[in-house]
Amino acid sequence: MNPQKPGLVMPALFGAVFLGVTSAFPIVQFVNCACCALVIGGGMIAAYLYIRDYPQQLGPISYGDIALLGILTGVIGAFIWTAVDIPLNLLKLQFTSGLGGLEEILDDPSIPPAAREFMKEFLIKGGFSLAMALFSFLVNVLISVIFATIGSIIGLALFQKQSTPNYTPPPQTPPAPQA
Repeated sequence: MNPQKPGLVMPALFGAVFLGVTSAFPIVQFVNCACCALVIGGGMIAAYLYIRDYPQQLGPISYGDIALLGILTGVIGAFIWTAVDIPLNLLKLQFTSGLGGLEEILDDPSIPPAAREFMKEFLIKGGFSLAMALFSFLVNVLISVIFATIGSIIGLALFQKQSTPNYTPPPQTPPAPQA
């Protein structure tokens, strides 16, 4: 019976859940300020789980396979990130909508009227915009795919089991005679 490569979906799903939930959760999300550390961590988790189930008889894991795992983790993670982020932001807006100080700041005549109305609608009234959700999703996809792929490649470098080939030293050659 020939061993087969493990599937990419389950490791990508576990890495994506980590990536999406932690990146959307308030306060924890600030860890992403350090070079998207949570997104890279999601890619590394996916790589670890894939490498753990990979049969050694198949030889080393290719960078193409692990990059594909990172891309899949990033795409799934962006969906989860956006799905968790939208309700949390709406909840956060409900708590901050009672603050009147923001309205006074937005009444400044130097702010263009279109920007003022947008900010009032989005920040004060707690409005939800499909355009903002789509924009947020596209940014999340871009960030997640790039950095989860980097994380999976780092994970491959860290977690791949190194097989040491049988080393045979070169034959000893006698020194050449001096003339």
